[in-house]
Amino acid sequence: MALLPSKSNNYPTSTSTVLADLKKGDKEKRNEFVWTHQERFYAIAYAATGDAEQATNLCISAFQNVFAAIDKLKKGQVNTAVWDWLAPFIVDACAEWHQQNSRPVTPNPRTDPSADGSAQMDWETTIILGAQRVKRCISSLPAEQQKVFILRHHFQLTYDQIGTVINEAPEDVMAWLLRARVQIVKCLGRG
Repeated sequence: MALLPSKSNNYPTSTSTVLADLKKGDKEKRNEFVWTHQERFYAIAYAATGDAEQATNLCISAFQNVFAAIDKLKKGQVNTAVWDWLAPFIVDACAEWHQQNSRPVTPNPRTDPSADGSAQMDWETTIILGAQRVKRCISSLPAEQQKVFILRHHFQLTYDQIGTVINEAPEDVMAWLLRARVQIVKCLGRG
């Protein structure tokens, strides 16, 4: 999977076609569907829990919920990309896990992405410099910035979804992500 996948890679067939095929109950298609999406689910679950066994359990729970939802779908009911439809299932599983195992989320009132200028960063221009250099720069970020950067740009989660996965306020996620982008731009500028 690419570090920054293009949107077009996620649309090989329509979502309603994929889900209609899965609803028919073909075990082979369901296994292929799980195989295709399990790595993403697991990576997100592991980011939430930090534990391999818990991440596996979250993935299993999320896929059970996916197939229960598919069985209840009506034809043509889903008009989004497959991943956009799937992502909330693993995010919800992470939210349930955090409700049972983590502290409540409290926003940091000092978080203001515009205070350090990171809100003005032109992210798209950095992509031109190459994924390998971006990966090297990502590895130099603090842990929370690495995590939110990867969840946003590799797994294409929203700020709210990332906040749910890592049990932090969306405002903190936004600030970390924007600061991560600034640090990456600085790193890329140094070569």
